[in-house]
Amino acid sequence: MNAALDQLAEHAQAGVTVVCGFPASGKSTAARYLADIAHAVIIDKDAFAPDLEESVMAELTGDPFDRDSATYMRVVNPQIYSAFIHQAFTVAGQVPVIVDAPFIGHIQAAAGRGLSLSDHICSRVSMTPPPIRTVWISAHPNQIRERMSERAAARDAGKLADWPTYRTNVLDSGIEDSARAVVDYVVGNH
Repeated sequence: MNAALDQLAEHAQAGVTVVCGFPASGKSTAARYLADIAHAVIIDKDAFAPDLEESVMAELTGDPFDRDSATYMRVVNPQIYSAFIHQAFTVAGQVPVIVDAPFIGHIQAAAGRGLSLSDHICSRVSMTPPPIRTVWISAHPNQIRERMSERAAARDAGKLADWPTYRTNVLDSGIEDSARAVVDYVVGNH
C-alpha cells in the first residue's frame, strides 16, 4: 500500500485528497501516511461531529452508531458531509488537506449520476473547489472484519454482531465496483 501512496504524495501537496473506503479498510492509516509525506492536515469524519451524529441517530433509529440505514443516508449523511466537505475545502485554501471518510453515499450518488467522485463532491458545495483527487482503499472483507474486531470500537459492534447481513448489504453490495468506476486512484490494502 505504501508504494502506491508514495506515488500519490506529490499530488497530495496541494488541494484536497479524499481517502475513502469501507470502515476498517485502512483509510486512517493511509491518510496519516499521506499527510506525513505531503505535510498536510487531516480532516477525519469520525472526529468531525460524532456527538451530533450519535445523538441524532439515537433519536431517529435508537442506534447511535447507525451509519448504514436508509434513515442515516437520507437525513444525516447529506448534512454532515456537506459541512465536512465545506470545512475541508476552506482549510485547503491555506494548506493541503487529506480527508478521511467512507464517502459511501457519495460514491453511490456519483455512480448514479455518471460523474467522477471528485466532480460529484465539488457539485455539493457552493464555493470554488480547490484541486481534488479521490482514492479508494480496497481491502478484503475478511481483513475488514479482523480490523473491526481488533479495534473493538462501539461503532462496529452492530456490524460484527450480524456480520453476514453487513457483508451482504454493504461490503458485497456493489459499492466497491462503483467506487472503482468513480475514483481517481484505487489502492489495495491486502
